[in-house]
Amino acid sequence: MSETKEPEFDWSQAASLLGDDPSQVADDMAEIVRELVDSAEVQFKDLRAKKIETERKEIGSLAHQLRGCLLNFGFIEVGAILLHVEKGDYAAVEYPGLLDKSEAAFIASRKMLGARYPSLKIS
Repeated sequence: MSETKEPEFDWSQAASLLGDDPSQVADDMAEIVRELVDSAEVQFKDLRAKKIETERKEIGSLAHQLRGCLLNFGFIEVGAILLHVEKGDYAAVEYPGLLDKSEAAFIASRKMLGARYPSLKIS
C-alpha cells in the first residue's frame, strides 16, 4: 500500500463504469459490484485452500481470473499483488503472506470504493 496506507486504486476506471455521481450508481451496476465483492471473497478462500507445492498451475489460473475481474473496477494494487501470485517466482513459504497482502489490499480498496460510492452499499 502507498505511504498514505491506502492501496493504489484507479478512480477513473471506477468512474467510467459507475458514473460521475457517487450517490446515483445505477442499480444494475451496483449489483454487479456487490457480486464482484462476494465472488472475490470466495476466490480468496479458494486460493487459501490450494497447496502451493502441488497446485501452482491452479493457483495461477485462479489468481489470473480474480485479478482480471478486480482490475476492471480499478483495484490496481490488488491486481499487482495477484500478478505476482500468478506469475511470480517465489518460495512456497511466501505464498500465505502474498495472499494476506492481496486480501488486505482488497478489503481496504473495497472500503474505499464503498465510502466514495455509498449507493453501492458495500463496506
